[in-house]
Amino acid sequence: YQLYRQLKAGGEPIFLCVGSDKFVADSLAPIVAELLREYKTKAFVYGGLGYNVNATNLAEAVRYIETMHDGSTLVVIDATLDKNVGRVVLTSGVFAGLGNTLPNRKIGDISVLGVVGRKVANFSLNSVRLRLVENMARFIAVGCFLAVNRLQKDRAVVELKVQNL
Repeated sequence: YQLYRQLKAGGEPIFLCVGSDKFVADSLAPIVAELLREYKTKAFVYGGLGYNVNATNLAEAVRYIETMHDGSTLVVIDATLDKNVGRVVLTSGVFAGLGNTLPNRKIGDISVLGVVGRKVANFSLNSVRLRLVENMARFIAVGCFLAVNRLQKDRAVVELKVQNL
């Protein structure tokens, strides 16, 4: 519902799923992208298991999206580390990922961050349980799908009312 409320205030939603399928902990967003496509979500989805958007190509992907989808609402989905493992955090735009080649500015209008591990010195990207990532990915994808569907229904009703005036 919170995602729907934030999307309602903006343009058409675009989902940018940042991560890599090389590490379980970083695969959250690519799995979300695959699920959004499987659910036939009526929004553009960038990233996924077949084409990762990560530190090496994130700046290029953001430039492309800003050019092709001017006025849209960019929702960045990414994994993060924090003390509340399993929690999903909805916030405004973020500095995505941990790589050196990332843009020097916040990206996205909305961020959906899945906490996949604790922020500790000896954290390993492959120490995260795949089941946790799958469950979180499904939760995030269903939330995004429902938010987009409700948004489209609302806009269709408004359009119908305008046509009938």
